[in-house]
Amino acid sequence: MSPEPRPIAFLRRYSLVLELLGTVTGLVAVWYLLDLDPIAMAGSAVGITAATVWPHVRRRFGINRGWGKVPLGLALIGLGAYALAFTGGNDVLKVAFLVVGAWLALDGVYDFRSEAGQTEPGAPDAMDRFGDASIVGRSLEERPKSITELDEALDLPRARIEDAVETLRDLDLIERDGERYTSRLDDRSLTDALRTERRRARERVGSLPERIGRPFRLFT
Repeated sequence: MSPEPRPIAFLRRYSLVLELLGTVTGLVAVWYLLDLDPIAMAGSAVGITAATVWPHVRRRFGINRGWGKVPLGLALIGLGAYALAFTGGNDVLKVAFLVVGAWLALDGVYDFRSEAGQTEPGAPDAMDRFGDASIVGRSLEERPKSITELDEALDLPRARIEDAVETLRDLDLIERDGERYTSRLDDRSLTDALRTERRRARERVGSLPERIGRPFRLFT
């Protein structure tokens, strides 16, 4: 098996700890900027912290994503409403909490109604997928391999190998040659890399309006 790079292994192992540290930092910043009463902040802090832990639980047990979005959205709505009614500070930020909270709650309901948020038990997270792609890519740098050969060479489930191959193909880092996949790292020029990244950036920006409008399909 190709060894996993240390930075990726570190992030994979401590991802929850890093996310919790980021959550605490964000909550402290909100408390400072909005001048909220610590007791009033506590309820929202519990909800937001739970939402941070939730993705790890969701992937472990295969639970719909909506169960994480709805509580977080309601917590943000409550925080924004309380801040508008009882505190001073930046009103624009308070309204932003209301808008983002409402959007998250609606998006969670959409996940329930459409089953778009259904998760397979044990599904990899973004960091896992990045790590899988790194392992598969390093293996393909040694020599071209088919999916079956990768399955035999690597200590990864076949489904995750296939997902990693698709990720690498989307990034234009490998190409298919018959049944085997070949690394393109030695053949890619800086111009090719920049062209690919510009295309991916345009695709992401182009899909943003559709993603933002997704929860509002509930009303159509």
